[in-house]
Amino acid sequence: MGEVSPSEPMHRSMQLRIKSLVERFLKIRIIRYGLVGGIGIPIQDLALFAFSHLMGDALFPLALACSFEVSNIINFILNQVFTYREQVQGIHGWEWVRRCAKGQLTSLSALLISYVTTMILYYVFHVDEYLASPIGIVVAFFYNFFISNKLVFRPTAPAATPLVTEKEAEAIPVEVESTSK
Repeated sequence: MGEVSPSEPMHRSMQLRIKSLVERFLKIRIIRYGLVGGIGIPIQDLALFAFSHLMGDALFPLALACSFEVSNIINFILNQVFTYREQVQGIHGWEWVRRCAKGQLTSLSALLISYVTTMILYYVFHVDEYLASPIGIVVAFFYNFFISNKLVFRPTAPAATPLVTEKEAEAIPVEVESTSK
């Protein structure tokens, strides 16, 4: 009953290796960013389904814009908490709003890049639309990741720390030169 099978230590070793590999894999920021983006696709589809049923077919463009916005905000929050978690520790108040606004702008520009890439592939190079669209999404993904790293998810500047404390400054002897001779 208390016997350990010969494969048990090997099985445990394999579990530890897989866990280590997954942890190393998740340390790569673009992987975490891609996972969050992947979560955003079904979120947008569910939101689109809900908004389409609420608004009707005539307002499909508005339903699409609303679903994009829902997905974009959720992705922003997930990226803050998961992808860029080391940067959110000192963020408070309006800094969140500012970062979210920058995220909105980069996402809109990425959406435009995806659309233009897809249209060029489809109309100019006659690539099948079901191949052109994913290519446009991939191009926009890399653009959005790199532009977000530069503009949105940058660490906030730490508060300036003095070289010496006030107490240390008081202890420094200061010589005053006399100007009269």
